[in-house]
Amino acid sequence: MPRSWSVIVVSFLLGFSASFASAVQYGASLNHAEWRLQLSPFECRMWQPIPTFGDAVFSNRAGEQQRFYLAPVRSVMKEGKAQLISKAPLWDESRASLDMGEVAVRSSGNQVELGRQRAYQLLNELYDGMAPVFSRQAWYTGDETVEVHLSSINFRKAYNQYRDCLASLLPVNFEQIQRSRVHFRLGDHQITASSKRTLEHIIQYVKADSSVTGFYIDGHTDSVGRRLANLDLSQRRAESVTSYLVANGVDAANITTRYHGERYPVVNNSTPQNRAQNRRVTIRLEREGMSLISE
Repeated sequence: MPRSWSVIVVSFLLGFSASFASAVQYGASLNHAEWRLQLSPFECRMWQPIPTFGDAVFSNRAGEQQRFYLAPVRSVMKEGKAQLISKAPLWDESRASLDMGEVAVRSSGNQVELGRQRAYQLLNELYDGMAPVFSRQAWYTGDETVEVHLSSINFRKAYNQYRDCLASLLPVNFEQIQRSRVHFRLGDHQITASSKRTLEHIIQYVKADSSVTGFYIDGHTDSVGRRLANLDLSQRRAESVTSYLVANGVDAANITTRYHGERYPVVNNSTPQNRAQNRRVTIRLEREGMSLISE
């Protein structure tokens, strides 16, 4: 082999070796890239399995904002800041890359998490056929960079189903309504418009979740007035909430209604604002397999 060709071959091999050593790349191959879906009124989830790395996940729970996260099987990136660049796909390198800035990297757990705005930006890049890459120094050495590549192959079909799921999410999740309160005007037991909105969210949720088996309705008052009158008023408040739930499809057999008068204030009754907080009915939900948490 002529000397000039030897130099070229050696230089090529050395360059390839240096490039290989400088970046450990994780990404699905062209033939195996996929986006999986788990869709329900409670959560919309779309993720790409990344071989030997873990999952890249878009998730939106009912009542919460959308987020994106990288869930590795083990931590590979050093804690700090990773660079996020949306690169052109291999089959269309004429397109310009987009620098999407830095993202925080945790030392464990979901190493990268993006909030609503940046998650939507990432969705848009994938929808446009781009290939986002997260780059960060490896935690185990200062000589290597870890690159996590997302593929847009088969993305659009999955995204269209994911988007339909987002439109049908419930307005709240169980944790948001498990312990709810509705408040009342002074001396009154009529349900207000704002309280009806709270109750409607509860009704909408429990109609979708058959695991909710218990409702504990507790009526309360402030300390204004006589105790016996307050006990009666707390009963009427609790019963008005119970009646509203039953009238809108909740099984009365699953409801326990109680009333306590002024006995259990959440704050002292020293100011009008505090007394307004004590004029309340609490609604606590119980699911199959869980014990009731006391107030």
